[in-house]
Amino acid sequence: MVSSKSTKNNMNRIEVESFDSKVQQSSLTAKSSQELVNKNEQKALPPIDDSNVPDVKFPFKHIRDENGKKMNIILISAPFRTEEDEQTYLDLKEKGMDFCGISSYLDFPDHIKNPYEDRFHEQRNHDYIAMVSAWLYCFRELPPILENSNLPMMLMAEADLKDTDGYYKPDPTIKKEYDFMYICLDDDESPDSKCVPGWQWYNRNWDLAKRCLETMCRDYHLTGVIVGRTNCEFTDYCSGIVKVVPFMSFHDFQNEMKKCRFLFVPNISDASPRVMTEAMCYNMPVLTNYNIIGGWHNVIPGVTGEFFTDEENIKPALDAITQNYDTYRARDWYYRNRGRKHSGKQLADFLKEHFPNLNNPNIKTADI
Repeated sequence: MVSSKSTKNNMNRIEVESFDSKVQQSSLTAKSSQELVNKNEQKALPPIDDSNVPDVKFPFKHIRDENGKKMNIILISAPFRTEEDEQTYLDLKEKGMDFCGISSYLDFPDHIKNPYEDRFHEQRNHDYIAMVSAWLYCFRELPPILENSNLPMMLMAEADLKDTDGYYKPDPTIKKEYDFMYICLDDDESPDSKCVPGWQWYNRNWDLAKRCLETMCRDYHLTGVIVGRTNCEFTDYCSGIVKVVPFMSFHDFQNEMKKCRFLFVPNISDASPRVMTEAMCYNMPVLTNYNIIGGWHNVIPGVTGEFFTDEENIKPALDAITQNYDTYRARDWYYRNRGRKHSGKQLADFLKEHFPNLNNPNIKTADI
């Protein structure tokens, strides 16, 4: 049985991913058309026919080529939650699809530590390593399940593929109103909702966040916006300078983030939250927990952000960001090292090397 809280979390994730996918596909199609115009004197290969690749939904994901066409490699990005997911895997396999794993959800494929996570996959004893031919990982240190797998692997997070030339770019018309943003959605959304421990509380590390907020407000008088935690109490030092808002629509959330100078990420059990690279695309440094599962590889101290681990050693990180804010070059670093141009090419090369039956053997860049 899937819990209502787990279902709500998945719905929020799917809403954002659906929009993101449409933005990426639209961008790919427009860019591909322009490239054909610019290179009309060259013989360009026609887009492949991907009609034999079924549409999939979470926990499965598509990989697309530079023309927005679906590859016959399906990503498994999270544990299966229902018998329907199990049957979908079998149906895709029967139709000749190959599979690649990606660490895109909590500790997956390792044991998921979040006590509020659905446990269907453990009851069914799924072997995701045996289901795939390769794996995209995000861990600083490989968990034994991957280290001992003998699978071809590459360090890459889905968040590495954000496109700075598309939707995710600074808006000079939006003025900075806050020092920081922190996201920890409400776990209880009932009419008489209370601040109770839950999936979001654990995943966004609310316990550590509260302690750090005291330091940030008491010692640095920072202004901020917290998305979620609408019925939660925290230090009085933040009264009047930190605003709390409920879950917002995707566009409203993105615009609210652009009003902030940096992103506060105390999370640990998070596999490279995409909000981190979205912030970088908006040229916002990220103040990140050193122990976060994924996304650490995009945090370059003094360039894209700073690390911390607790309410005490957050102080030198805050000193660095608040005293040198204008020297950070998060967007420039991301543009030069990530995005479809760089990470997309690396992913395409990885697929060509390890999936001999790839339906586009000439793929140049890949996107998720």
